[in-house]
Amino acid sequence: MKLTDSKEKLLSGPEIVVQTIYNQASMQYPPEAIISAVAAETTLPKTDIVQIGNTVFIGHKGKGKNKRKMVGRAFNADIGRNFVVNGFKYFTYLQKKKITHYTTTFEGSMFLNAFKIFQRRAKKQDTEIGIGRLKQSPNTYVVFIRLGKEPLAEGL
Repeated sequence: MKLTDSKEKLLSGPEIVVQTIYNQASMQYPPEAIISAVAAETTLPKTDIVQIGNTVFIGHKGKGKNKRKMVGRAFNADIGRNFVVNGFKYFTYLQKKKITHYTTTFEGSMFLNAFKIFQRRAKKQDTEIGIGRLKQSPNTYVVFIRLGKEPLAEGL
């Protein structure tokens, strides 16, 4: 997978999304169809899109009693250590938006090490992170985050 160090070259959001889609190991659909679907997704109400480094985070806020909850995912074209920093900055961004719960799923182990780092750091603060696997798809991971009030990006 081709990654670009955001400290050396900052990519545009669309470049990151397209590069990430084309670099996915296994796709059930043609890349062009996935790109079209993501483009349509970005226009949905309550969609939150933010770029940090060479990572684009897309999230969807809940409604009513779930208005402080978000489901999302990341499109990453950054190198590993930058992705970890980008993730901490994103979680702090969510804290500032008063999001209390965040859930994401991903396939393969590409993001797994980063979430284990997030989890270790969160144990030292008031954020809780649970990582699991789907029974029906053992290559798919689910992460549940209860965001505390202490900024996770502090001290990076």
